Amino acid sequence: MGLKGFIVVYLLLAFFCDTISACHCNVNKVKGITPESRLRQAQQLMHQSESVCKALGFEQYGRYLLDENELDSVEYYLQKAENIFKKESCSDSLLINTYTLWAQLYYTKADYKKALEFTLKLLPCAEASGDLFEVAMCNTMIAQLFNQTKQAQAGLIYSQRASALVSKIKNPRDQMELISIIAKRLLWHFQDTKHQPSLDSSEYFSRQHLMLAKQLNNTRYISRAYNNLEAVAYERGDFQSSLKLLDSAKLFLDSNQFADRAVIYFDKADILIEMNDLKQAKIMADSVESIYRRLANPVYIAEALQLKERIAALLLNYRDAYQYQKEALYILDSVKNIDQITAVTKLERKYNQAKNEHTIASLAFQKRIYFSLALIAVLIALVIAFFLRQQKLQLKKKILETEQRLNRARMNPHFFFNALSTLQKFAMRDNDGQAIASNISKFSHIMRETLESTYKEYVTIEQEIDFLNEYMEVQKIRFPKTFSYTIKADSELDIDEILIPAMIIQPFIENSIEHGFLGIDYAGHLSVHFSIQSKELQIVIEDNGRGMQLNVSQDQNKHISRASQIIKDRIYLLNIKLKTKAGFSIDNNSNGPGVVVKIHLPLLYINENV
Repeated sequence: MGLKGFIVVYLLLAFFCDTISACHCNVNKVKGITPESRLRQAQQLMHQSESVCKALGFEQYGRYLLDENELDSVEYYLQKAENIFKKESCSDSLLINTYTLWAQLYYTKADYKKALEFTLKLLPCAEASGDLFEVAMCNTMIAQLFNQTKQAQAGLIYSQRASALVSKIKNPRDQMELISIIAKRLLWHFQDTKHQPSLDSSEYFSRQHLMLAKQLNNTRYISRAYNNLEAVAYERGDFQSSLKLLDSAKLFLDSNQFADRAVIYFDKADILIEMNDLKQAKIMADSVESIYRRLANPVYIAEALQLKERIAALLLNYRDAYQYQKEALYILDSVKNIDQITAVTKLERKYNQAKNEHTIASLAFQKRIYFSLALIAVLIALVIAFFLRQQKLQLKKKILETEQRLNRARMNPHFFFNALSTLQKFAMRDNDGQAIASNISKFSHIMRETLESTYKEYVTIEQEIDFLNEYMEVQKIRFPKTFSYTIKADSELDIDEILIPAMIIQPFIENSIEHGFLGIDYAGHLSVHFSIQSKELQIVIEDNGRGMQLNVSQDQNKHISRASQIIKDRIYLLNIKLKTKAGFSIDNNSNGPGVVVKIHLPLLYINENV
């Protein structure tokens, strides 16, 4: 039997055997862990040798980034996790968390078609696992997606399916969470259709929710229960009760529960409008918009703008009302169009059809597989050892250059937008044509070098120095009088001949400028020094900023951690490819404030085959 025959035999076995060791990782999954402990666990898992442990690490890191609202990076890590799970032919139950995070990511981005796509993938995984809570949650997620696309009746069907499972769920906390969500889905159905039984059912589930939350002493869910009951009272026109219930809900909120706080402010604004207290309603609406812009959900931002439009119109401030309406419509047109609604409906129909076809095909397939299992048992030991080794070698080879490109492409895209905005303000303020042209030239060169670096593995020290000079000059336009800098290379270095990996210094420079110098009351200074130490190229990046301190905001430390991870991954791949011992360190400056980064690399020259 040839290699292809071995592969076929292995895949057939893996399809039915979920106990293969490659699909297990000895890790304790703890609910309710802090973002910091989740980040530490993710980093530990990503550096383990077992593939599935790495996948769980990527999944955990994706969840951490999603919680931190860094949506641009979430997709990358979730894709890596999903690819490994599928490559290892693991059971669908291992993909439950990954698909859930995919759905949450696209829901946050208001891409309801993709959110539904992953939710429908998640539903059979949950059903296969036998976890009724996961099945019920999937149904509530689908109901929410139909509500968001103005298809309330379809959403009600999935809410009812979830309701039927409540009594079968034994874990009180899971039951409480599910009841809370069902109450909201039924309330939204009433708001869309004015179907009175939905409002009555919402009140029933909200009271059940409050009772369970108090039994478990869960303040967050107590707050949500009061909020649900307030919404029911509001729909019935009992505004005084609504205000009292909102005050009760706010009492049980933690300081970091921004989304729940925004809901309370939004509801309070609605009530104050009904009571004709427009001044206080406007204050509430401003708070809602501020929170939703921080959370970066476009649909919620549009809803906040529509609320402000209503208040402005009642105050006869038609100019502001028009501006709010214009911005809200622009946002909604980009996410709620007829094509998306049609796509969501078609996707559900295709899913149901495919599910039926898959069931029929699976029954026929299983009969053929059982016949083959006797032969598989004889070959299994050789197949696993041979195929896993070949798989790992091939995977490393394929991802090596891809990850190099991805890491080189991670320069913060917000820098481009911030820099363009700064150049615009500079042009309007100073009207100096020569200075404007010079600054635009620097910025365009930075953009070109950044994009080209995705395809270039190495640049000379001279090219890197030119790039860093232009990059920091543009940053000085953004942060005038904030910092100065020096870039030096020892005289014995052939800066036009020695190569370094492209974009390996920029993440630390960016961190120093945008976070290290933030809030200091003295002139910042940044230095970059190239030298040869022990037959290696040494790069020292030093600033006199805030440093990594535990008694201040963790924002800078988080950015340092991400910059460190980017460089760590790149140096790891460089060492594999060139069989070298490159590395780096990052510490607080022992001689004063700030951070010192030391990178040591092999000496590479243009005429060498690298």
